[in-house]
Amino acid sequence: MGDRHNLFAELALNCVVSAGCSPTGPILCGKPILRSAVPSYCSLHSQKAEKHVARALKKAGLNASNPSKIVPKFHVIVAECVSQIQNRRRAAQKATLEMAEVKEESSC
Repeated sequence: MGDRHNLFAELALNCVVSAGCSPTGPILCGKPILRSAVPSYCSLHSQKAEKHVARALKKAGLNASNPSKIVPKFHVIVAECVSQIQNRRRAAQKATLEMAEVKEESSC
């Protein structure tokens, strides 16, 4: 029984995607995946990453389904992904601030 556990530990890793946040730090997904998988995502998070990249390409004007367009430069893809992440964070922060203002007004 111990040999099977050791073999599994040698062949598997845990998904490294942050599934949430707590006061002690990020909460990782932790689903087991093969050590050889790159990036270290479970199937669910791998599909989500592919969708985000496709959306970033489309927003940058580089539709992946159209082969006649020039292949995008990697820095264009990265810049678009970063801007999408920043926009989501700004929207979440703005919503949090608005909720805090509403709570202050209702408590007065």
